[in-house]
Amino acid sequence: MPGSLKKKGYRKVLKTIRDGKAIWLVGTGPRDTGQSDFKNRFTLHDLSRLLPIYDASGYFAIDSHGGARLHQNMMNNMIHPFEEARFFASLMPNVLSQTLIRATNVWGYRMYTRNTVRLAVESFLPTIDVWRCFDFLNYVPNMAPVAEEVLRGGKIFSPAISFTESPETTDAYYLRVLKEIVSLCGGTKDIILVIKDMAGVGSPGRIHRLVDAFLQKYPGLILLYHRHSTDGLVMPAMAAAAAAGAKLFDVTDDASSRFYGHPPVRPLVRYLRELGHEVRFDMNRADEASAVVRGFIRNYDRFESQFKGFSNDVTAHRMPGGAFPSSFEQAEKGGFLDLMPHILKGMSYGNRIIKYFDVTPGSQITWTTWAAILQRYHKEGGEHSVKRLFSVLDRYFEAGERIEALAHADQNVLLRLYTVATDDLKNLLLGKYGPLPFGWPKEWVYRSAFGDGWAEKVEAERIPSSPLSKLPDEDQEKARAAMEAEMGRSVTQEEFVLYLMHPKAATDFLKFRARNGDTTVLPTGVWFHGLRMPGAQVMITIDNKPHAIRLVSIGEGVGGVKHVVLSVDNIMHVFPVELPEAAAARKTVRRASPGNKGEIGAAVTGTVWRVGTKDRFLKEGDRLRKGEEILNIEVMKTENAVKSPLAGVIRELCVKVNDRVEEGQLLAVIDPGAE
Repeated sequence: MPGSLKKKGYRKVLKTIRDGKAIWLVGTGPRDTGQSDFKNRFTLHDLSRLLPIYDASGYFAIDSHGGARLHQNMMNNMIHPFEEARFFASLMPNVLSQTLIRATNVWGYRMYTRNTVRLAVESFLPTIDVWRCFDFLNYVPNMAPVAEEVLRGGKIFSPAISFTESPETTDAYYLRVLKEIVSLCGGTKDIILVIKDMAGVGSPGRIHRLVDAFLQKYPGLILLYHRHSTDGLVMPAMAAAAAAGAKLFDVTDDASSRFYGHPPVRPLVRYLRELGHEVRFDMNRADEASAVVRGFIRNYDRFESQFKGFSNDVTAHRMPGGAFPSSFEQAEKGGFLDLMPHILKGMSYGNRIIKYFDVTPGSQITWTTWAAILQRYHKEGGEHSVKRLFSVLDRYFEAGERIEALAHADQNVLLRLYTVATDDLKNLLLGKYGPLPFGWPKEWVYRSAFGDGWAEKVEAERIPSSPLSKLPDEDQEKARAAMEAEMGRSVTQEEFVLYLMHPKAATDFLKFRARNGDTTVLPTGVWFHGLRMPGAQVMITIDNKPHAIRLVSIGEGVGGVKHVVLSVDNIMHVFPVELPEAAAARKTVRRASPGNKGEIGAAVTGTVWRVGTKDRFLKEGDRLRKGEEILNIEVMKTENAVKSPLAGVIRELCVKVNDRVEEGQLLAVIDPGAE
């Protein structure tokens, strides 16, 4: 049946589900499973063996595109997102393809303009059938540009309501959000509504009540329950949703099911059938898929989260499944993995201070905020300082969230809390993603985040309604010219769309592809580890022609360089390779002097992803205004602007784009007196 979409149109597909009693499944293997437990590193070489099995399994759709995978494909996997979408469609002609799109954040981490949203959606419409769309604030106007293009393009629009459990998230609240969605989409007949339980916090009883409330209000609504396994109650919660009338569920292959992804498909199907539900699914094909996954899943062990096991405390900190492995990886790289339990506890306090939904980009904002807070407190006074912070927060909530009821010393602790606020958190507090769903936080939060002059800034800059309406269309001709100047050639429409989403990642990927060709032809083991021993060989096929690459020898290191000899189709090639220790010796980390205002140090550990601003690339000798952005450091997909504390001239830029920098590292030197 799903394959009929391409021939008969989406309304017949939706009518079949609406009128029938059967439960249908969406496989999350290629995208959300890979993101939630394996950091989006699944290769096309491995996935290509699964896709024909999925095509014959009876799935309604396969979650194969979007979310963070588009970015990771360019940044780490070296997979062209458009080529991947066409590849998946060619191997799964009988199953619908599905993307996850973050409303006006699209497949990036900032709010894009209407014309950019439209161009991105239009470009992928030919290969994507189901468009699951959510806004992390449940601000429905942000979904409008996506809904308009998808419904006009004859594909299935699947709006998702971000779900969590809290005193504010009542049935009445969710019904108000649903009413706005129904109004946006002109009714319920053309959509699949998703309850997006991204952290896995919904108890079975709560989910049953919510599904029932939705279907009582809108009896013809097709409803899908999306849930991560984190708290350990995924199976009974799924069964409760089915009992209340949900028709679709997200699942994953048994062999790839871990702790932060989705429920294993065969146990869920068995359980639902035992409860009397009809489930459209071929269990024999699922056996085949799990056997394939077992054959390759060990390749991805190093990408799994360092913390394993179900985590019932997710109901407090609400870290979504897709962010768990990435956050622990960032903590390990930053040298503060041991602080993660404190950071998660801090997030539980933060969720009560600033109330919104911890899903991209909100989850990154929450995590980076509390990672910075806890590192600072631990650095200042160790465990004692951390406990002191938590005790003050406990007293704050015991006092009914009245800062004036606290002792003066405790008030000062709270007023220091958000002094490490990133630009993303500040934008959130100013409504630049949309109005917060449960109202603005207390005034002391703004005083802490913005410092002196906070009231004037809030008065001047906070947006009480739709920020999208205040965002002028992007000058795409100018953006295309900038990309072509960077690439030194004209670019295709598809390349330009990737650039609009992630400028640096797109240009880096396209340059890598031009230099190295299509590396997706390599087997997974070779892609991750190369040819390790002389005599090792790999066979690949390019344009239907077989090629053989054999490692002949690895020379002794001389002057920090080893010479590697490869035989490519029996022709010898010699490649000089710099040893890691030589590169490390060449790079010594310089520290900024706290007493010298002209020396700009990194406030966080992360990666330099931009020098200057979007509109102005900076170089040595350029003049700066006080407060002007010098560069930007990326941490867990959030921006951290580094601004000049004084006016002057850039005497020295000590880092470049893509450099990994440590907290306190010297980034730039500003000369206040230079001309």
